[in-house]
Amino acid sequence: MSLSAALNTAVYGLQTLQNQTRIVSGNVANAQNPNYSRKVTALTTPIAGGLPQAPLIASITRVAAPELTQDLLKATGDFGRLEQQLAYAKELAETLDATNTTGAQPTLLAMMTRFEDSWKQLEATPENNDLKAQVILRGNELTAEIRRLNGLQSELQNRAQQNIRDNIDSINLSAIEIAKLNNQISAQKSSGAPIGDLEDLRDSEIAKLADKVGVRTILNDRGEVFVYTDGGVQIVGTAAQQFQYNTTAVPPATPGIYLAGSTQDVTAGFRNGSVRASIDYLDTTTVGVASSDPNVASLQKFFNQLDSFASNLAAVVNEAYDPTNATQFFTFIAPATPGQEAGFIQVDVALQGTPANLDATVAGTVQQAMRNQTLTANQIQRTTAAAATPTFPQAVTVDPNGLVIANVNIYGLLNGVLAYAARATAVNESNRDTAERVQHTIDQKVRNLTGVNIDDELAQLQVLQNNYAALANVMNTVTKMFDELVNIGR
Repeated sequence: MSLSAALNTAVYGLQTLQNQTRIVSGNVANAQNPNYSRKVTALTTPIAGGLPQAPLIASITRVAAPELTQDLLKATGDFGRLEQQLAYAKELAETLDATNTTGAQPTLLAMMTRFEDSWKQLEATPENNDLKAQVILRGNELTAEIRRLNGLQSELQNRAQQNIRDNIDSINLSAIEIAKLNNQISAQKSSGAPIGDLEDLRDSEIAKLADKVGVRTILNDRGEVFVYTDGGVQIVGTAAQQFQYNTTAVPPATPGIYLAGSTQDVTAGFRNGSVRASIDYLDTTTVGVASSDPNVASLQKFFNQLDSFASNLAAVVNEAYDPTNATQFFTFIAPATPGQEAGFIQVDVALQGTPANLDATVAGTVQQAMRNQTLTANQIQRTTAAAATPTFPQAVTVDPNGLVIANVNIYGLLNGVLAYAARATAVNESNRDTAERVQHTIDQKVRNLTGVNIDDELAQLQVLQNNYAALANVMNTVTKMFDELVNIGR
């Protein structure tokens, strides 16, 4: 090999080492970046005149684990759904004060107890008008709390609908960004430029989708990724799909998720992630309400249960107060329809203004009825056949509320409602924690395969440093030889 060839080899070798050092340094700098994949170089050794030349970088690629990444996307979708389900379960339980840790009775149960105690005190001194007023006061407090809870229905519904809108907006933005990155990656790949950093950015956007909807991906030979929901709805193909959330039931559209500017309902294709949790939470269909899954139609079940408690409370107290139904202690502000009774219950207006009108002789009967009268499954579920003149509980055809209890008193019904909310929270929390562990385990496996190991990178830097020193010595030696030749020529 000539001195010129040796010098060229050393120079090109140093350039290759410089580029390798830059790649390794980038790995080290991003060791704590969760959205970064380790970059590696592939070398090639060109041949000239039958002799090997200095190695050159043939390509710079990132380390990937496609199969595990698909598993991680699914686990992320599961976690996103369960995390949102837990948030909704906690919200409902906290609304009922069903999960308080103070040791005190939940608010509604405490009001029930005070209401019953007021009847017991009146039984002992039936001529005391102050005690009559106290019974009415406790009844008003109880019904006001029931109406307050029922009045939260629109607020809770609107909050969940806003969650869906926010998620859909985020999905739309990520879809646009993924499509843009697809174009950039395809262009750079065709020109032979590195695409690893762009792929990292794209994976980060896909991860943003996963917890909201649950996704799977397909990679084509141009480096583009097509993204689909778990239910097969395309989010990104050759272009980004855009979605919109419709909350009104105006034909031909019904409440749900649609392709933007279209009447194509794709709600069924959103099977996972926080969007699915919100859709299930807001479900009001007969099938949804009849589901044994507490996370399906959970908002509707919540108010059905509250409705069942309020209407049965009215029935038990009114029956004991006056079996002929000529007078009532509790009345309903408006004609009762399924789903409305809980919000409209109140103490009869004839009693509120004039406590003396209260029949104190039945105080013991009312108090005993609250403790001793049992409710059948039909009364609790409110599925009894309609009467010619309906009494409360209001007769309905289908109104399941998820409470699989029967033959309990009104306290047992209320405790069943509270226990249902607390149990749903506990089960969801356990499921969420399990999903979180699964996601973390898979994520750790992906990181172990694709992430940066500082020890390995530092060892690689040491090798590159040694190679750099060797090539520097070659250049120094060749330079000295050139100097000697020049001196000889003089």
